[in-house]
Amino acid sequence: MIRLLTAYTQEADDPAKAAGEILEQLDLAKNQLAHSAALLFCHSEFIKSGIAKAVSESLPFETLGCTSQHFALAGASGEIMLTVTVLTGDDMEFAVGLSGPLTAENAEGCIKALYQKTAASLDSPPELVFTLLPTIYSLGGDDMVAALDRACGGIPAFGTSALDIHMDCRHPQIFYQGTAYDDRMALLLLKGPIKPRFFSFAFPLKSVFTQEAVITGAEEGKITGINNMPAISFIKELGLIEKDGHSVSLAFPLVIDYRDEAEPQLVIIHDTNPEGALICSKNVRVGGILNIGAITADYVLESMNILLQTIKKNEDSAGFFVFSCFLRNVVLGGNSAAEIELVQKEMSGFPVPYLFLYSAGEVCPQYTKSGEGVNRFSVFALIACRL
Repeated sequence: MIRLLTAYTQEADDPAKAAGEILEQLDLAKNQLAHSAALLFCHSEFIKSGIAKAVSESLPFETLGCTSQHFALAGASGEIMLTVTVLTGDDMEFAVGLSGPLTAENAEGCIKALYQKTAASLDSPPELVFTLLPTIYSLGGDDMVAALDRACGGIPAFGTSALDIHMDCRHPQIFYQGTAYDDRMALLLLKGPIKPRFFSFAFPLKSVFTQEAVITGAEEGKITGINNMPAISFIKELGLIEKDGHSVSLAFPLVIDYRDEAEPQLVIIHDTNPEGALICSKNVRVGGILNIGAITADYVLESMNILLQTIKKNEDSAGFFVFSCFLRNVVLGGNSAAEIELVQKEMSGFPVPYLFLYSAGEVCPQYTKSGEGVNRFSVFALIACRL
């Protein structure tokens, strides 16, 4: 049996007060079982102020997490919050681990070593790998998840990429045992009598604005040329450049059809470089037919509603996590709180804890026609895990 305990604070200045609020809500003397670990998600301001560290150090078990924005749990929501989710159980085992600094060159070996070292403390393989990915523009999330999948032998993996979106500075970070990192992966392995169930809504790949465009230049995670012109010039012609004349709007995905693959690939543009290349969330290659993805606010809310109704069909669970790509929030525009409000409305009175947050990249098994789950990294997705 596993139990989830949730707590939050919006105290952004006083570390001792924030830690006290978390401990009061968790009431560990009453609710903690024999074995425990905690997931801490927070706005980056809580790392800068030292509050995340103070909260972590106040907890009598291992803690890991990452930065995010916009949170919801039973009874509370907000853009700037710190949340703690404790996983605890008498017959559960938890193991946590942190990788070394990741690069495109060392990711495969580093992630393999991380999983092996973390799993070594368990006497048999875990039922679930909860993973927290760094957001590194030179290393695609799909590469990290593929390496993790090979390392763990296909054990279900669920998680999120660190998110931090500011106009002046972006500093997404992984949080582990009181310290923040910007280039490391963290793992929480869960072993015991649990049967996690996963749900996902991927971006509808047929929802596109058709472009007469072909990728004519590419280097791993960078698009350098489109239609034999600099990639940045093509994007400028589409009017997808911010006011500073260089930064690319993140409110749209690229849908790339390679023709030799079963489905088009969905790619997000993270940034541009001084040479005018588009730095992407996945590796890309020459020859892909490029279109611009497009979904509506109605789709964002409809997919969330379907997900919540599906989860609510089975109350026999310890709790659940819901992660939504922050670009879904961008699509909502002036009604950016609508997705969170829907979550709180539909889950009001539901008798198990939950946590909702926005993600910079989603990790979740996707079920094949045979019923098998295959670990995948996605962008612009909505995912959930029910324990």
